[in-house]
Amino acid sequence: MKKTVKRITCLLLALLLVCGLAACGGTKSVDPKTCTYDEMVDYLTAKGYISKDAAPVDMLTTEGYITDNTGGEIPYAPFADKAQDYDGLWLMWWDAATPSEAYTSCFQNLAMNEGTIVYMGGAAVLETAAYNGSFAIAFGEGYSKKDAAIKDFQALSQK
Repeated sequence: MKKTVKRITCLLLALLLVCGLAACGGTKSVDPKTCTYDEMVDYLTAKGYISKDAAPVDMLTTEGYITDNTGGEIPYAPFADKAQDYDGLWLMWWDAATPSEAYTSCFQNLAMNEGTIVYMGGAAVLETAAYNGSFAIAFGEGYSKKDAAIKDFQALSQK
């Protein structure tokens, strides 16, 4: 009888341990319509699309991210509320709770423009790879996990 109680207790403890480890070990999903920028960064980092030691570059104040159609007058622009380059994965976010000029002029027209961010009527543009909720992603040349990142990013709205 004591052996049976010990066995059942050991099995229950083992089951609790396995369930606890499984709950901690998975990648937490996020809702791109409601999550914060930092929560999306954490999600993409946990999935391995952003390296843990990546030093983000501010895309809103750095030249080379948008295509300037003015002959050099707009080398960079405030086309999003936050946009950073994480070693080739470009993450952009618009704050729907407090709509900014970037939200009303660029984000609200993203679907109509088939995923292209159009700034000042086309004076500058940036083609995204995917958009979902309040976020969009694009990629620098040579980013190796592009297809998997797009697939996971687009699947977030379906969970």
